[in-house]
Amino acid sequence: MVDDGAEQEEFVCTVERTADPIARTLTSLGEIASTSWCLIAPEVDGRVPGPTDERLVGVLAGADAQVVRDILRERGGEFVVTAPAEIPAEISELLPEGAEWVESQAFNEEATGALYDGRFYFDKKSNRVLFDCSNPVRKDGPRPNVVVG
Repeated sequence: MVDDGAEQEEFVCTVERTADPIARTLTSLGEIASTSWCLIAPEVDGRVPGPTDERLVGVLAGADAQVVRDILRERGGEFVVTAPAEIPAEISELLPEGAEWVESQAFNEEATGALYDGRFYFDKKSNRVLFDCSNPVRKDGPRPNVVVG
């Protein structure tokens, strides 16, 4: 069971199903057949947004389930059993029942290009991927504009 956490009341998760924005950003997962996701941004309250103000959370199925199976097989020793936490209820209710989630820190770093925080959970049974990222950017795209001071 996914822990929905108390933070849910702080944001609104409107589920989107357009695959193109996810496919353009999460390129390490191959072609996407379907996805359900939400981009969560806090209300603007007069302050300058910080680096973790946008959160992208969702679940996807690849066009070729073999891509997920190959990642799990080739990198199997890197993955550990885990339970995703603080997933919005709107996404939690879309997750496969009886999922067996595993996660690899090495895959997380590779998929994000170390440009943003992102966690990717793989379900061995359904070949679905749950993603939870803060301010995701394309790792092969332009670098984020960082302002210091």
